[in-house]
Amino acid sequence: AAAAGNTWTVASDPHQATGYQTATLLGDGRVLAVGGQGTSAELFNPTTGAWTVAASMHVARGFGTVTLLRNGQVLVTGGVNGGLPLASAELYNPATNQWTLTGNLTNGRVQHSATLLANGTVLVAGGNVNTLTPWGYYVEPSATAEIFDPATGRFTPTGAMTKPRAIFTTTLLRDGTVLTADNGATDLYSPSTGQFTATAALPTDLDSYAAVALSDGRVLSLGGVRGSTTASEIYVPATRTWQTAASMTDDRSQQPFSAVALSDGRVLVTGGDPYGKLGEVWDPAAGFWTPTGAMFNSVTSEFGMVRLTDGRVLIDGGAKPDVTCPSEGGGCQFGPVHPAEIYTP
Repeated sequence: AAAAGNTWTVASDPHQATGYQTATLLGDGRVLAVGGQGTSAELFNPTTGAWTVAASMHVARGFGTVTLLRNGQVLVTGGVNGGLPLASAELYNPATNQWTLTGNLTNGRVQHSATLLANGTVLVAGGNVNTLTPWGYYVEPSATAEIFDPATGRFTPTGAMTKPRAIFTTTLLRDGTVLTADNGATDLYSPSTGQFTATAALPTDLDSYAAVALSDGRVLSLGGVRGSTTASEIYVPATRTWQTAASMTDDRSQQPFSAVALSDGRVLVTGGDPYGKLGEVWDPAAGFWTPTGAMFNSVTSEFGMVRLTDGRVLIDGGAKPDVTCPSEGGGCQFGPVHPAEIYTP
């Protein structure tokens, strides 16, 4: 029987030890999950509800970016494997179930962003990068950016952001520019000029842990730790201004969380709160948030969340507090999340 609306149901358990996974919708409707454990990759079939093991990546990595290209292949860049950020990148071909190493990033990156541009290239920006000093390598946020060209398999430098960033959001706008946002600064990247320029800054209480392009072209930006932990703002491209939106109902300040646009134009948010099991949905027409049914896991951060072709939303991987986590304050120990689950709007 079909699940009731606004509820979560358990999906089959992924094969790998889930942790810091991603979720990418492929052209055939399946979902590719990578980054949870070593080089492992797997595929979720929404029709059968089953996971199958996919070919393994060449390089073990977590916290890398994953981008579906126009040719149907999937680009994975950077990440980390217990040491310095990785410069390697590779491509997954769903038709052949094969991974191929491609050109390297100009610098190792982790907690960066990757945005598919209108011309089919990919903007890779910021993150924590390897920096060489007289005392050796160390890692720090970077303002640098580069472009991946699928036709050549190479990364080339482009203009730098106006400030160094790691853990931030980038959103493709309808005019082809890219909105880059975090606390204290907002940039617009122009593919035609290859430059970032400052635009209206976010309010100081917003960090932009998650951002979603709305159906009318505006951008909903969510979450903060420096002020309101439930804050949300809307960027209006026509006026290049920010408008205050209704606050979320749940505190999501603990960890970066995820948001996804639903097929009817609403926005689903979950994660970020280590003590709760609720998602919530924002209705742009009504302007307010409503909670979803209870989730099965307290998913907090670094999980995959993707809208399926039938309108449901799959969550896989992530981290959650273990049973010794106190009801308040610090001291949580985080472990991998099982099983995956699906939200039915």
